[in-house]
Amino acid sequence: MNTDHDTNTLTVEAGLHPVNILLVDDLAENLVSLESLLSKEQENITYLFARSGEEALKIALQQELALILLDVQMPGMNGYEVARYLRDISKTRDIPIIFVTAINEQDAHVIEGFEAGAVDFLFKPLHPYITKAKVSTFVKFYLQKKELEKVNKLMLEVNQELEARVKERTKELTRVNKDLDNFVYTASHDLKAPINNIEGLMTALRETLEEKTLDLEDVTPILEMINDSVSRFKNTLLDLTEVAKVQHEETAERDKACFQEILDDVKLNIQDLIQRYSATILADFTQVPETLFSRKNLRSILYNLVSNSIKYSSPERKPIIEITTSRSDGYTLLTVRDNGLGLRKEDQQKVFGMFKRLHSHVEGTGVGLAIVKRIVENCDGKIEFESELGKGSVFKVYLK
Repeated sequence: MNTDHDTNTLTVEAGLHPVNILLVDDLAENLVSLESLLSKEQENITYLFARSGEEALKIALQQELALILLDVQMPGMNGYEVARYLRDISKTRDIPIIFVTAINEQDAHVIEGFEAGAVDFLFKPLHPYITKAKVSTFVKFYLQKKELEKVNKLMLEVNQELEARVKERTKELTRVNKDLDNFVYTASHDLKAPINNIEGLMTALRETLEEKTLDLEDVTPILEMINDSVSRFKNTLLDLTEVAKVQHEETAERDKACFQEILDDVKLNIQDLIQRYSATILADFTQVPETLFSRKNLRSILYNLVSNSIKYSSPERKPIIEITTSRSDGYTLLTVRDNGLGLRKEDQQKVFGMFKRLHSHVEGTGVGLAIVKRIVENCDGKIEFESELGKGSVFKVYLK
């Protein structure tokens, strides 16, 4: 054993914070004797030795200590001087110090010791029971302090997590409020327009019937326009209902969804649209033929992306839509690419906005892509959009 600066490391009990106790005495035999006395029952402790005041200060600055047993009478810097230095250093001022002394238990010595920063005294010759009891008490206080610090740290982490959740929830509520504002806008504009049209057409129909003899051919065009306005009105209401449903929908039930089967169903539903634009739809699902996802939601995603690609095709060429699947960093990547009109860079960030229609010549409420984005994000996915004006667009849907 090196008595100048030695460490006797014993097994630390499971779950306990490591406990270091510094023993300071200029006589090596006193250090060995004190360690032997304490280590018989204190098996979860590491004892550090120092044989001078200077060495004790050095160790105290380098190690986290639970307790210091400090001899008063040492050559050079005595125990009281060491204690005063420790009290002047922020890192060490809270370490409890027990003075070990052979000086008679006189009031003057005791007072000087407490003024220097002692928390207790042990008088030589040391009584084994009293010595172990006092050390055990301070070790218990130290472990309670470390446990409290651990709990406080855990509480801080919990509070930070709660703050992050509140922040995220606030962000979500802000987004919901923004969507509600868009609903108000739609109700006052998109819904108002077809109602006004119906009202105007009804007036025109009444005037026509008053001026002329009843003839079905005379009023047929007006009736068709009324029916058209009613249809647009109904479509707007359906879109609003769909948005509201997605807004509050919990995570949909997942099942094996086959991309080709769902695409075939979508193509069947938009057959008239495909024929009207002479659109070509090319699909390659060989890399990922199916995924674990809500079939209803996947159908909504494909329906909106494919039908939009056809509607926003360029008048200069027939629409070609390419649909592929692949793997990407734990996601199933669904890519829908078209050769349509494309968008200017400054308009691309608006594409997922509620009720945003960036090409006025195409009928619709501008809700489809907002629904797609909400479905994907509700399922912990993400969607990206790339476009070049006059050349086409690419939607990349990452499904978790």
